[in-house]
Amino acid sequence: MNDSIGLKEQAVGRRLLILTRRLDTRLVRFLLVGITGVGVSTAVLWIATRGFGLATLWGGLLASLVSTGTNFLLNDVFTWRDRRVGGLGPWFGRLIRYYITTFAGNVIYLGVLSALVHGLRIFDLLANLVAIGVGGTFNYLIHNLWTWRKGAHR
Repeated sequence: MNDSIGLKEQAVGRRLLILTRRLDTRLVRFLLVGITGVGVSTAVLWIATRGFGLATLWGGLLASLVSTGTNFLLNDVFTWRDRRVGGLGPWFGRLIRYYITTFAGNVIYLGVLSALVHGLRIFDLLANLVAIGVGGTFNYLIHNLWTWRKGAHR
């Protein structure tokens, strides 16, 4: 009986391994970086508004700028590490493209959020998840095609 259970566990383990190899690991890494960005943004907003007394708007702007910067650094060394080109010039170019793309993704996010909440009257937290998905998808695709373009391989 123990041998039968052991064989079943091995079969499940093999299936999970095959499934994880089929998943786009770049997308998974991008999502993990995004989660860290939420943490950084929240911490900076908290410190800016509670610690330094900044208005929410200014604290939010600072939180957005800082978390976008940390997300860029993590994506550069973790998500798209295979597409990095050395040197300060290429790095700075990626940084500028990252901020431009992320800004556009944020505009898309806010537009979708507003349309869903105010136009379609969808519950705001549900609408937020949908809007994050739309803006995040845009960011991933444009970062993959432009920020870390395929022609930039080492």
